[in-house]
Amino acid sequence: MELPKRDGPETFLPDGAFTQALSDLRNCPGLGSLRVAIVYAFDFRTRMLPYWYCDKRMAPCSVRTIGDTLHASGFKHIRIILQQWNPRFQPSQAILEGQPIDVLMVSAMQVHAEPAYNLIRNAHRLGERRPLILAGGPKAIYEPTDFLELGDQPGIGADCVVTGEAYVLLDLLKTIAKHGLEEAHPEPGSARTAFNIARDCGDLDNVPGLVYMDPKCTRQQPRAINTGVQRLLQDLDELPMPDAGYRLLEAPHRRSTLAAQPCPAEKVGKISLISSVISTHGCKFNCGYCPIPAVNQRTWRHKSPKRLADEIKHIHENFGIVEFFSTDDNFFNSRDTVVALMTAMSETKLSDGTPLGERVRFYTEATEFDVCKNIDILPLCKSGGMSAIWFGIEDLSAELINKGQSGLKTEALFARLNEIGIEPMAMMMHSDDQPLHAPKGDLRGLLNQARFLFDNGAVSYQCTNLSPAVGTRSFEEMAEEGLIYLEVGGESVPQAFLDGNHVVASKTIAPWAHQMHVLRAYSTFYNPINTMRVIWNWRKSSMSAKKLLFQIIGQIGIAMTAPKLWLWSRKLKRGPIQPWHGLLPARIPMIDAHTKCEIQWAIQNRPTEYIPQASTETGTQVSSALAATAVLSTNRLHESDLSLSILPS
Repeated sequence: MELPKRDGPETFLPDGAFTQALSDLRNCPGLGSLRVAIVYAFDFRTRMLPYWYCDKRMAPCSVRTIGDTLHASGFKHIRIILQQWNPRFQPSQAILEGQPIDVLMVSAMQVHAEPAYNLIRNAHRLGERRPLILAGGPKAIYEPTDFLELGDQPGIGADCVVTGEAYVLLDLLKTIAKHGLEEAHPEPGSARTAFNIARDCGDLDNVPGLVYMDPKCTRQQPRAINTGVQRLLQDLDELPMPDAGYRLLEAPHRRSTLAAQPCPAEKVGKISLISSVISTHGCKFNCGYCPIPAVNQRTWRHKSPKRLADEIKHIHENFGIVEFFSTDDNFFNSRDTVVALMTAMSETKLSDGTPLGERVRFYTEATEFDVCKNIDILPLCKSGGMSAIWFGIEDLSAELINKGQSGLKTEALFARLNEIGIEPMAMMMHSDDQPLHAPKGDLRGLLNQARFLFDNGAVSYQCTNLSPAVGTRSFEEMAEEGLIYLEVGGESVPQAFLDGNHVVASKTIAPWAHQMHVLRAYSTFYNPINTMRVIWNWRKSSMSAKKLLFQIIGQIGIAMTAPKLWLWSRKLKRGPIQPWHGLLPARIPMIDAHTKCEIQWAIQNRPTEYIPQASTETGTQVSSALAATAVLSTNRLHESDLSLSILPS
């Protein structure tokens, strides 16, 4: 079940609305003086191929964007904490500018959800002096109520979940500011008090993109209120220039407290070697296993060419970062957009007169089909700094999904990319129906595809299991068929294991063996023999240095990954495996703030009996309302964090 969406002109915010919201907040002195900690949650169980290299070397775009936005709104006391850099950070011990924090913002992907819950629980140790707790990120988009009621006592959880982009947060803060934050130096706890007043009087219902506990519900019958679908920011140029988000980063350490000052700007580029930037949002494909088109409400958005070039120039000159990963869903979705963006990149010069494209390395994601259609503009892309493309090929035989890919197209395209100097990076999926081996010349086999990709010039290789994702059309079908694992060996499947590496859903009779297939695929691509082949053919390819580097990184990654996946495969073999039997009632049902009827959100649930059901006539209205209920992430990534292969510096 995909996220519902808005239609027509209601999809987007009016032009200038984001800029106006920034201006409005700057006129709220009490709000700007609040001490804010923005935390990116991270689960170290996800440190394996294909993510292990970039996860600690790229400050996520999501929390940086929030930092940029709050700084542009007049907030003076902000710190951005990345759990992968600061694993022992405790909100209850955080002191910022000599005082405890007033607002805790936690952003999490689904695979990092459990550490996010622990951060929220820890903040509640402060009791009545605890901060206002806001949750966001991809996990919040699809399963917002999972952040509510996390403890044995009622009220242990986030105060509010933001299920949209940065504008939703601005709208929420502006609404809170109307209720008791007039003073330039608010008292501790005043932000939470103001939030409670705004919630109780119904003002929050007019902020689309929020979920929070109904103050009138009981612990025996919990209920959350969903204020509906956010409106998307159409003009991405209204976002603040990425700068403050880097200057507000907490430097890496293992203390539970905050440093007196953020990381110095001159050191940022040494610890965050890769910069994630937003250039485009949206994809025209409609894959049943992918939630991306729905989360973007079937829209296509992009930054202006000059703005993107100026951003990359600014980050490079101010922080010394050379590598840029563009968090696109499908960069080559529109030819005109690619031409305009890459032309601006190629024509932009740095302060010393050097062309931008000669100094930086620009990475992106695209489909093989779209790049093949636009193969003639690849030299332009190279002149603009494009150095690598991650291809969501999934399956060369096109039996899993047909996005216009094939072995012949891959061979021709990868040869051209190698010739031009753009690194082709392959991202594949392993499904239950795919054999491990196939006869020679048959590309259906998993290992056949891994060998084919290396032989035809792929620089890196990523292989994940096809797993059902909340917010996709395939999820409920697999749940009703009993294919999704609820428990293995008497223990619940951790959310960290929903990373595509672990087998958490399968119709095979030996899922433990299927689990080991992924390791065999990685070992087919990354191995000492292929390393020697790269060295032997060094002079024949301009990509040899990169291929060698990835071979080294990949083999280190296999050494890190193999023990973890082997232990999981043993657990799958021993069992027992308890599947998810069909649709389940929601742990905390949601009601629409306006219709007061129970709604579905990214996953179907059985109706909850104690929530009043609408009549047949009202039910029709609710169906229409559901078509107007969608969200977008405050943490893009998929910051494509989950679709990034290992990125070298």
